[in-house]
Amino acid sequence: MKNVYLVIVASCACLMTFVPQHSAAQCTCTGGLPATPITQSITISPTVTSALTFNFQQFDPSIGTLSCVSLKDTITVITLSSALNTGPDSTAFLFNLAVPTKITAPGIVLTKTFTKIYGYDTLAPHGVPGYSIAYGPDTLANNYTASGGTGGNASYQGAGTIGIVYAITGGGLTVLDGGLNDTTAVSTTLQGTINLTYYWCPAAFLAYSMTNFTAAKNGNYIQLKWQAQDELKNIAYEVEYSTDGSSYSPVGTLLSNANSEGTTASYQFQYNLSSNSSSELFFRIKRTSADGKTIAYSAVKAVNVNNGGISGYHTYPNPVKTFTMIEFDQVLSGNYMLDLVNTAGQIVQHKEVTLANSNQIRLDLTSHPATGIYYLQVKDQNKIHQYISKIVIE
Repeated sequence: MKNVYLVIVASCACLMTFVPQHSAAQCTCTGGLPATPITQSITISPTVTSALTFNFQQFDPSIGTLSCVSLKDTITVITLSSALNTGPDSTAFLFNLAVPTKITAPGIVLTKTFTKIYGYDTLAPHGVPGYSIAYGPDTLANNYTASGGTGGNASYQGAGTIGIVYAITGGGLTVLDGGLNDTTAVSTTLQGTINLTYYWCPAAFLAYSMTNFTAAKNGNYIQLKWQAQDELKNIAYEVEYSTDGSSYSPVGTLLSNANSEGTTASYQFQYNLSSNSSSELFFRIKRTSADGKTIAYSAVKAVNVNNGGISGYHTYPNPVKTFTMIEFDQVLSGNYMLDLVNTAGQIVQHKEVTLANSNQIRLDLTSHPATGIYYLQVKDQNKIHQYISKIVIE
């Protein structure tokens, strides 16, 4: 799948993991079969930050069709409150504490307000001992769970990340009774987890005879290449594209020829971009047998068209056993440095490569490191662009 960056706008330590989930009943594939779930989970360490932004990895359409999306949060809310009497007389106050929360994601909005009543409490005149009071720490929510979902929203598909915002949207300690002579303050600590689950269905029957399919931007066009193993006569290869990863349209067809029969045949196709092309395009190859009875498809490739000069990319296979490939979604030229870095920040393998109109780099594990999590850093020595992948070495 495409690489992911976890960005939390908060001073807290957070962890993203992928965990198994049961398939949602409403997410089904053709024939009523349950869709397959992929869940990303982020742990929110205790924080008083009122707005958190999470970047989850988008669904990679090359593995199948996105059926629906589910968002679930489980949080604990702890508050410390204080109030003081600013008036000249002793006053009995009744306070209402409200902490409204809101999660916003494409097609999903989850809201909940946590409340608690304090009082009546009599506060002395301002400046006299007993004119202030503190409440808490009080747990307004203990592992409270909320969930919501949406269909196969195109915003969740592609090569990058999808942003989800978790915010405390206002509220505070307000006076229900006792007048206006008061000053209040509230500090809220939030912690828990937030899970994003993709439910997907296998794509149409894959043509396993088609290999090395790539799609990469090259100037004002998308360059598509693929190979066919043990080629047959009169095979039709129809190039299809999509703007949402779900609905595809044909843009051209190539035919095999008699001279390629029994060999490994190479094909390429050029898709010209226009000024109104979508920011992200998806491509696949439809293979039709000579008699028209057998139809199969390649994997799907996503290409970021408006990338501002920085290429999208993904790393595969991952987990890694002996090698991995870094595949960019545009053709590149230049000198690149690859560093395999462990979680302690130590470089365990280094490689330098030169690309000439290519979109792939292969890294072979020269000495197999210990199993675990590593980071693969690819740096463009000319443009100072850096690409970072999290990989698992088995």
